[in-house]
Amino acid sequence: MDSRLDVRLAALEAEAVAHTLGVTRTNRFLNVFEAGYVNESETGNARKNGYEITLEVPIFDWGSARIARGEAQYRQALARAAEAAVVARSEVRVSYAAYRSAFDLAKHYRDEVVPLRKRIAEETTLRYNAMLIGVFELLADAREQVASVNAAIEATRDFWLADNALQLALAASADRAITPPSRATPTAAAASRGH
Repeated sequence: MDSRLDVRLAALEAEAVAHTLGVTRTNRFLNVFEAGYVNESETGNARKNGYEITLEVPIFDWGSARIARGEAQYRQALARAAEAAVVARSEVRVSYAAYRSAFDLAKHYRDEVVPLRKRIAEETTLRYNAMLIGVFELLADAREQVASVNAAIEATRDFWLADNALQLALAASADRAITPPSRATPTAAAASRGH
């Protein structure tokens, strides 16, 4: 999770708020002295030029309101960081599940469905050469073999899209993640029913 940009950003924001809270706690009595130049004029009165010094005596305000506000902001920043981490883990889990299922499906087509269809096509060709089946049965079997190869290609494509989405989920923020299309193609369904 340390490589995710959104998690790192939320952690850095929490650290910045913690630093601000520490400065507020340290300097809560230092803002009691103000000095500045005064240039006032009112209608009918003489112009007042000079310096003004204000000394604030913290009789009732010991800075507890500023500290409470800072602590609330710090708790909010921690909650945002925790939320970013939970969302990031969830996105990675979802992306990994899609990746794993796409991998298993592509491997199934590569290792089982396509070789089985090839063997069936060879047997059908032998049966055609022995004049046990007709041309239409041979063409139907060839069509099913082509459909299984197309389904294997689509499964491999979906695997690479899922791999890309997983890599983005591991490295990027949530708004840049790409979700792979999840479609059940009729050719894949027909190919899986054929064996």
